[in-house]
Amino acid sequence: MYNKDSRIIEVFSNQAKGNVEDANELRDAHDYIKELAAKASPESRFEISQIMKVLIDDNLEESLDFIELIADTVVTDMDERALFEVEYNGLQAMWQAKSGTTRRSELTSQRFSIDTEEVSIRPKVNFNDLVTGKVDVVHLADLASKEMEVKIVQRIQDTIYDAFKDSEIPNYASGSGITKGAFDPILHAMKRAGGNATIIGDGVALTQFTELAGFGSVPEALAIEHNQNGRIGTYLGSPLVQLYNPFAPNTLNETRLRQDLIYVVPNVQDSLKPVKVQFEGDVQAMDDTDIDSKVYEFRFDQRVGVAIAGVRHLLGVYEDLQLGK
Repeated sequence: MYNKDSRIIEVFSNQAKGNVEDANELRDAHDYIKELAAKASPESRFEISQIMKVLIDDNLEESLDFIELIADTVVTDMDERALFEVEYNGLQAMWQAKSGTTRRSELTSQRFSIDTEEVSIRPKVNFNDLVTGKVDVVHLADLASKEMEVKIVQRIQDTIYDAFKDSEIPNYASGSGITKGAFDPILHAMKRAGGNATIIGDGVALTQFTELAGFGSVPEALAIEHNQNGRIGTYLGSPLVQLYNPFAPNTLNETRLRQDLIYVVPNVQDSLKPVKVQFEGDVQAMDDTDIDSKVYEFRFDQRVGVAIAGVRHLLGVYEDLQLGK
């Protein structure tokens, strides 16, 4: 019925990004939602849920794009099992006498699938609030997608940490703050493996790389960048990528994701990445109405699977014990 190229989706997406092209067209789009709500029919309610579904799907696709830096990511249809490939390099060169027989060696790989689970959210709104426009479906879809995004990233975070926390350098190290002696060996190893590497983490953790790089001697352009963003954008030639990490509900002290973990990801082909992620199908939507309370209820589900595979784990994790306190 709707996809991200549908005009009403484009109009609402522009609103979410703060890029309203035509205020009249945006008002007409919201009036259309109010008309659908006023009809109070299963068909109109379904249409609203489908519009929200596409908005959530579009938001997740954009906000979770960075996962491809960390993981071998596959998107499949519903009820389709992704086949991941783990490569094992068994090729060997050797010396021998002239015209001698060279021993065979081969490049091998193993294929496997992973199980998926559902990350779901079930918002409810008052019927009259939809009819009057008091509830903005764009804002509701944005909040729902952010909640789902955080849950997905939490699952990836926890899966990686559980697999790496008992490892040694260059896969895992820890320290009070970020110390060059503990962090740099991880970065150097991952850059050697992939030519370069990306450093990913919470914004508070990433600010420490300014001091680590020796801020007093950085070029003027980096000083300007630091004043604008609170941090520099690279460390030893590797880009820094900040994770979206909002506060937990009803607090200004705790965040939804861990602030103390920094991931060092080499630029290698997907089959060599130890983290495997499957997105099974698009976001699924359901809706219902409680005739007694006049509550509209929606449910949105996304199937996701996360696993760690391979013998040589080309990924580094640094745990800042100071931030973890």
